Amino acid sequence: MAPMERWTGIVNVRLNPSNGGSFFKVAVSLLLCPFSKTLAVPSVNAIFFKGDRVEGTGNPVIERLSESKNIAEILVAKLGGSVNAWVVEASTFSGPFAVFREFVPSVNSRGEPKHYDPDGFPASKSIVAIMSNSIDQV
Repeated sequence: MAPMERWTGIVNVRLNPSNGGSFFKVAVSLLLCPFSKTLAVPSVNAIFFKGDRVEGTGNPVIERLSESKNIAEILVAKLGGSVNAWVVEASTFSGPFAVFREFVPSVNSRGEPKHYDPDGFPASKSIVAIMSNSIDQV
């Protein structure tokens, strides 16, 4: 078996590139097959949804641990080298608070869910779209 390579970086993706919509900043750390540059089969896909903003604290440790790329690298370090890590930042904020309205379509102006209708699996479809569109960019 050939040794694996890891690609880590930041991509900006839309849920549906054909009709526009909000961008998601996604830090990705993927295990690749070095000769074909295709995805290797990971043991786990770890998906982390980055929450509220904490920038500007003045504390260098908090600032470093708040960067999405660093979070992806920490996930890989903690979970093992055969992991693909995805750190998804919210496309919308209400002040410092993350709003993931694309996953829970019924939210108020502050981003609080009114209710959740699982018909059509909107959250799952959004996650798959983000992962797929991230891979397309990589």
